[in-house]
Amino acid sequence: MPTACTSLRGLAATLLGLAWPLAGLAQFELPKAADSRATGTPAPARLSFQYSYGMESPLSYRRNKDLGSQVADNELLFKTTVFGSFTYRPTDWLALTMEAKLGREYALQEQASIPLPNGDVAVPPARPPTLLIEQALVTVRQVIAPFEINLGRRNYEDERHWVFDGSMDVASLSYRHENLRAEAMLGRDVLWSLDALSHARKQRIETAYAHVDYRGIDNQVLSAYVLKRRDMDGPEGAPLMLALRGSGKPTASVNWWLEAALLRGHDENGQPFRAWGLDVGGTYRFANLPLDPNITLAFAQGSGDGDPNDGFNTEFRQTGQQTNEARYIGLSKFKAYGEVLDPELSNLRVVTVGLGARAKPGISIDLIYHRYHLNAPASEIRNWALSAQMNTLAGAASTDVGQALDLVVGFRGLFDIRRLGLDLRAGLFLPGQAFRSSDGALPTPVRRRADRGASIVAKLRY
Repeated sequence: MPTACTSLRGLAATLLGLAWPLAGLAQFELPKAADSRATGTPAPARLSFQYSYGMESPLSYRRNKDLGSQVADNELLFKTTVFGSFTYRPTDWLALTMEAKLGREYALQEQASIPLPNGDVAVPPARPPTLLIEQALVTVRQVIAPFEINLGRRNYEDERHWVFDGSMDVASLSYRHENLRAEAMLGRDVLWSLDALSHARKQRIETAYAHVDYRGIDNQVLSAYVLKRRDMDGPEGAPLMLALRGSGKPTASVNWWLEAALLRGHDENGQPFRAWGLDVGGTYRFANLPLDPNITLAFAQGSGDGDPNDGFNTEFRQTGQQTNEARYIGLSKFKAYGEVLDPELSNLRVVTVGLGARAKPGISIDLIYHRYHLNAPASEIRNWALSAQMNTLAGAASTDVGQALDLVVGFRGLFDIRRLGLDLRAGLFLPGQAFRSSDGALPTPVRRRADRGASIVAKLRY
């Protein structure tokens, strides 16, 4: 049976094999610039330099991560980040991009150690200052037109951050022609440690990714992609994701999105994946009413594994690089599956209803309700923000995770400063039957629900 590494090499060879005959037909010599004297029009000037800069300063408060008032585990964190990017184009066919972030996180309220419900003890992580190279990219275009080559560290993110939201060290070949766009990429999460102030641990996770987008329908994008990940250290296994994506604005009042994925490959224990994930929703905007109100309905589900002994892993997993941040029509992005729970879409079903409005052109308000259920009873949800445990009562398993209510307010152009903005996000989580626990002595314990959890984020951006 071929290894995943062999598969990656095979994929690379296949991609090169497909690209080579096309490259033979492509134009390897750059076309000569048009003579302005012959055409009578001046040649367009090339933008040789381009730069941007900014800052973000989030203040985050989280209450009751374990959903219990018996243990003090509230935290208040402040982080400030200054970033800048620079692109240099010495010729029409070459671009060099560099982007860096200088930042540090400070704990304003935090316990030295926290006993967790599962018996472990959590210790706060070190928070040294960082000067991280987010992008260091060489782009070559026109040499094998219509293909483009990218080498180096590159930032990848999709619109809802459902697959990617971060940087990878990659080699990629992309294609763009009229309504069709495609890309094939090979990379590793962290191949080089590009932090000038602290050492970033190298991630031995290889990624092979290929996607194609079709934009031939007005204001609609239809995509298909294949994503292969291989964790050479073992904890993530070698998942293979086959997926379809769509989004668009068919009318001035309607927005929609779709993520549909099958998970194959195998997990860290060698069990084959047979899982699926779905995220679909739409927003309707009442453009003729005051305050520009809108309503959003969404449904998301990641399959669970109800029988761990059947030889297959049917619990869906996202890529590990997702952050699940989205916006509807408002100005601010927020956690699409809830500010407090903030889970990975794994063994989970989420029904969402959102109401939004624009108080002014520079102020938006979103009120979002989530209802959560497990697909199969479990003690926790993969990569969620809580430390609580579910289904600790023997013989009383439940799939009722609970409900959440989030309030998101976005400000732009504060104090008449065009680039100055503020995002305010507050979340309240109401635990369901799955979080019931027992108090008192046997044989007559008192069953009680868990306490509420809360989260507040204020982010100043420029």
